Amino acid sequence: MVKIIASHYVLGSKKESLKEICEQNSEWDYDRLLLKTGVLNRHILRTNESPEDLSVEAGIKCIEKIGNEKEVDSIIFVTQSPSLPLPTRACTLQHKLNIKKNSLAFDINQGCSGFVYALSLATSLIKNKLANRTIIICADHYSKYIKKDDRTCRPIFSDAAAAVIVESSKENNIQPFVFKTDGSGGRFLTVIKDKGEKRLYMDGPAVLKFSLSFVPEATKELLIKASLKKEDIDYFIFHQASAVVLNKLQKKLEIDDKKWVNKIANIGNTVSATIPIAINILEQEKKFDNSKKYLLMGFGVGLSVAGCILN
Repeated sequence: MVKIIASHYVLGSKKESLKEICEQNSEWDYDRLLLKTGVLNRHILRTNESPEDLSVEAGIKCIEKIGNEKEVDSIIFVTQSPSLPLPTRACTLQHKLNIKKNSLAFDINQGCSGFVYALSLATSLIKNKLANRTIIICADHYSKYIKKDDRTCRPIFSDAAAAVIVESSKENNIQPFVFKTDGSGGRFLTVIKDKGEKRLYMDGPAVLKFSLSFVPEATKELLIKASLKKEDIDYFIFHQASAVVLNKLQKKLEIDDKKWVNKIANIGNTVSATIPIAINILEQEKKFDNSKKYLLMGFGVGLSVAGCILN
């Protein structure tokens, strides 16, 4: 059995408000974009910063909460936008976080569902006694692929890193898991070459259609696998995609406002980091502890879905 024992997150140091970027693009409708995205402020990396910089800071703060970096013996780093393709970023983080050398470290190239993927791997490592305590760090730098006049992507995406530490537990567990993949939709959220430059491309309506089809189905399957009802879940922590996606999913799943987590307004969509950021915010609000049940659901780029229950 496994549980989360610590979490922390760090946002890109440059803050941009929706008002600012609408002033830079006079044809953009502020009210319409706010209704659609729900994002008042986003945070991006400066030119002298990298996602690994944020990851080191988040990792150090997270490890401080358990008291000793030597107690961590495995690192899973989730990203789709590393500063360098090699060496493995998790190996670099092992060194910078001063984690012992007889540890395992690897990266996952996965986006919005990446945190749940990492949780499934961490859980398996611990249950099979290949690790005792795992730090998962999720960090993405999507802003480097977004042009200043991109009305679809710029108002939504932020850069951030979030870390959680997972260890074995006698009372709590992370299970079951559910996964879904539709690679035929990969073209709807991808990086393309535009005039020789890499650029993020998102077909919003297509991604929304996928989300409204696959996510409710995955949620129902997960509850059945866990032998639980919606009423048994204390909080639903879904990927913080955008206001329109979150609102439509909440309505379709008929989830009460008190149980629905929406923390996108002053953070933005941080891709793989949205769920662990939400966990940390709930922790700060005294709403995250091992006496409650949480349903996590990541979904998006791939296209993919991954969900699990913390109980």
